[in-house]
Amino acid sequence: MKTPKKSLAALLAMTLTVGLTACSGETDSQSAQSASSSHTQEESGFPFTLTTKDGQEVTFTHVPETIISCNPNAGDELMALGLGDKIIATAYNNTQVNPQWREEYEAIPTVAESYISLETILSLEPDFVYGRSSSFSEKNNTTHDTLSGYGIMSLSSIEGYTVGADVDVVYQDFYDLGRIFQVEDRAEEIVSAMKEQIAAVEEAVAGAEPVKVFVYDMAQEGGAYTCGDNFTAKLISHAGGINIFEDMDTTWATVSWEEVVERAPEVIVINDYGSTSLEEKIEELKENPALADVPAIRDGRITSVTLCESFASSMTGDTIEKFARSFHPDCFQ
Repeated sequence: MKTPKKSLAALLAMTLTVGLTACSGETDSQSAQSASSSHTQEESGFPFTLTTKDGQEVTFTHVPETIISCNPNAGDELMALGLGDKIIATAYNNTQVNPQWREEYEAIPTVAESYISLETILSLEPDFVYGRSSSFSEKNNTTHDTLSGYGIMSLSSIEGYTVGADVDVVYQDFYDLGRIFQVEDRAEEIVSAMKEQIAAVEEAVAGAEPVKVFVYDMAQEGGAYTCGDNFTAKLISHAGGINIFEDMDTTWATVSWEEVVERAPEVIVINDYGSTSLEEKIEELKENPALADVPAIRDGRITSVTLCESFASSMTGDTIEKFARSFHPDCFQ
């Protein structure tokens, strides 16, 4: 029997209506999922952008799961935040991290004896690279912009690229990492404890005459490599000392031995890292005839710090206290 034309038209209209309703349902569902995804993203705080070395901007889209630590002090900050299980490789391990997590950190594979190359980074496929500013260079083709081009998020520890950097840059390192890895509470705990320790040290040495300090990093042709207006100088200041070369408008520079003698440091701080041992550096200073009458040499007032102690790390407060006890022992009796 033939279907009446009127009935056929009604059937077609009904089919079209159902089809449109089904399509509309799929669209609504997709819209709902998209809205839910956007809402979740907003709640998590991603994406956001941070400005790092040389004003380069890095956009963070998610919590990183695989990290390369380019330097021990940067790795120390990551370990302090409880992120050791995310670090897949380390590099340039010319010093040791905080003893609290040293064994765990040193068990992580080391993939470069010095600055890590782009090729090595790409072969490991990390989603985050963290280190001192010197690890991100045009020379090695490892700038932050370059890494971003490969879809890899990265960041430089602030103190390495900032003249006059003070302890607030360490706090910001922890706040930035806390935000990236969504461990803000742990970051705040670290910063609060550090602030409390530094305040206690400053109170202990308050009123004491500042001690003149010379930082000896290594011997250079015609003089010594030392710090100017940098992070180490500020650690010395918080501890009741004054870096004798803080008036230089640079982080590090080579100075003549004549300049060292003229500024007559009362304490010498030796950076205990590099190819020359601490004992060898002490002998270099003691055997240098030009320094014989320098108060620090004459009175035997020499102390030392490791790279992790003198650069931004979890040990910043400890270093200030260590300096203060060396500069002003009477204040801690």
